[in-house]
Amino acid sequence: MLSASRSISRHCRPLRAISSSLSLLENNSSSFTAIEGGGCHRRKRILTTPFNTTSSPHYASCRVQSTISFDAAAYFSNSPSSSSTSPSAEQQTNPATITSSNNISLEHQFTRQQAEDQIQQWIKKNPLIAPYKAEECLAKLWVEQQQIFDKWTSQSPSSSSPPILITPNTVNLCISAWCYSKKGQIAADRAQRLLNWMENLHAPTSSSQFALLLPRPNYQSYALAIDAWSQAAVIESSKGSAATTSTSKTIADATRVGFNCAKRAEDLLMRMQAKHEDLQRLGRYNSELQPDTNVFNKVLMGWSHIRGGTKASAIRAMRILDLMQELHHHQSRDVPSWQGIGLSKVQPNLHTYKCVIYAWGHASHTLEGPDRAEEILRHMLSISKAGNNFGMEVLPDEECFHIVMKSHAELVRRRGRGDISNAERAQQVTDLLNWMELLAVRRTKPKIAPTTESYRLALSAWAWSHHIDAPKQVEEILFRMVRACELNRNQMRDIQNEGLNSKDSITLAVTPETKDFNTVINCCSFARGVGVPKDELDDDIKLTQQLALKETYDVAEGVLDALLSFPYASPDSATFAGMIRACVNLLPDTDERDVRVIELFRLAYQSPNTAAKSSVIPERLQAPAGGGCVDANVLRQLRYALPTEKYIRVREEFEEHRRKNSK
Repeated sequence: MLSASRSISRHCRPLRAISSSLSLLENNSSSFTAIEGGGCHRRKRILTTPFNTTSSPHYASCRVQSTISFDAAAYFSNSPSSSSTSPSAEQQTNPATITSSNNISLEHQFTRQQAEDQIQQWIKKNPLIAPYKAEECLAKLWVEQQQIFDKWTSQSPSSSSPPILITPNTVNLCISAWCYSKKGQIAADRAQRLLNWMENLHAPTSSSQFALLLPRPNYQSYALAIDAWSQAAVIESSKGSAATTSTSKTIADATRVGFNCAKRAEDLLMRMQAKHEDLQRLGRYNSELQPDTNVFNKVLMGWSHIRGGTKASAIRAMRILDLMQELHHHQSRDVPSWQGIGLSKVQPNLHTYKCVIYAWGHASHTLEGPDRAEEILRHMLSISKAGNNFGMEVLPDEECFHIVMKSHAELVRRRGRGDISNAERAQQVTDLLNWMELLAVRRTKPKIAPTTESYRLALSAWAWSHHIDAPKQVEEILFRMVRACELNRNQMRDIQNEGLNSKDSITLAVTPETKDFNTVINCCSFARGVGVPKDELDDDIKLTQQLALKETYDVAEGVLDALLSFPYASPDSATFAGMIRACVNLLPDTDERDVRVIELFRLAYQSPNTAAKSSVIPERLQAPAGGGCVDANVLRQLRYALPTEKYIRVREEFEEHRRKNSK
């Protein structure tokens, strides 16, 4: 007996051998053939069962046949053709193939269960090959199903209906295999082909007498196909240069492909909703085919997570949200007319609003995206306070705030230095941070409190704004972050001392790291060019600006002192490189500045280096053994800051210190 692994060519299995199980049927081929190898040679393949058939006498008698031929039109039109699906003359005369109807039913029921179990195993073990094997398995079940129909019509049946080998669950497993394959548009196309095939089995033009027994698409069938198209939108948009063209005005080709995939998911959702409404108008209400919130959210995932998303994708997501609200209102109003049956399956939840916020926040080709995302965020809080969502909790969580804050900060970064609206955007991020702190004090349920990411987004927004007030703003946010960390640790210490249960414990949501302190130092070091050009200043204004730069340097120095005394972080090479750069950019070129630079450099190589060795940065650019926090970047900034004589003297001191401590 041939095994499943030998029935499929190892090299051409994914796209040539296994995928031909349905494509050859659609091409009206009279026999199941496959192209093996890379040439033009064609030969008929032996149709082997991909699961164990040793317990099936029917398969034991059929395995001696070299080829199973069947009509392609019968595959999709449901009409069994005796000339194309019946076994050969040798098989018909074989008494081993003639069994009673009860034995056939039990036998094929066991065979179907084997096939479904085998498909599930393929999905778990090898998701890339599983869909092709699942389609081949489905095609073989369909061939045998046609043979059963032919025997049923030619013999006098002893039961009311013939055994059915293919159920909606069997086809849904094949569609699910395509969803798990992560093959993008290819997987979505094949998944919808399977869905269309089930719909065609029950089309009005179908003349099969067994149409009512064949698999009919259900809720799971449509949900899986919609999920396949939503995944394809994300996968296809991530290919090519979609991520690198977010700052340009042109839309990448990969983004266009992702947009079309998301539109296919939406079209399939509308088709599902139309079928449900048709059944409802005919008085045959079918709640299983009614789209629910989960299906709508799958479509929203496709629109919101397109890489390089545009204003058009955000508008489409907003329309889906409006449709959900309208359907929820309509279904809730019509509940009594259906004798108490709960029709309100569509109701926007937290995930729904989060997807729409994500769509507007990542609409990279429009300036109104962050503002629209913030409007939805505030709308969520308002309806949560008013209790107008019929018991569904839509209070925004930390992730909702972070999406909006990040969209504002990214817009500041893309605009760059010189934009007058950058400070306003950065202030909006700070306002959202203040809002989160206020909600944390109010002890909302579920609890909303700023995290480390919340403070970092506010720091980045002000640092990217290059505003004249940016150093003071980032200093204030950093020290708020430090106070929040100390408050969390004090609360945790009190809980441990009181011996409360683990459910009352507090997690360390805010923990400043070295890079947060470095962000403030770098923001100060690059503040020299902020303000009016030097050639347009008189002496009094220059003196005032020099004093302002000295205050900015004092901010950086205060942050360094705070880092040195902070018990949960320590300075690194980037810290001292930023401080030396701040000396050069913010202090006048005097001997006092040189002394301060030398002090910072000595502190750098005397401080222990707690950073781990990086596998990305070349070793020659990292801190040498015994050199403390001095790396190539610190030495480069030192060379720019000091005259040649002082640089050579200080460098000799450093080399002597390194030799002593490297032993």
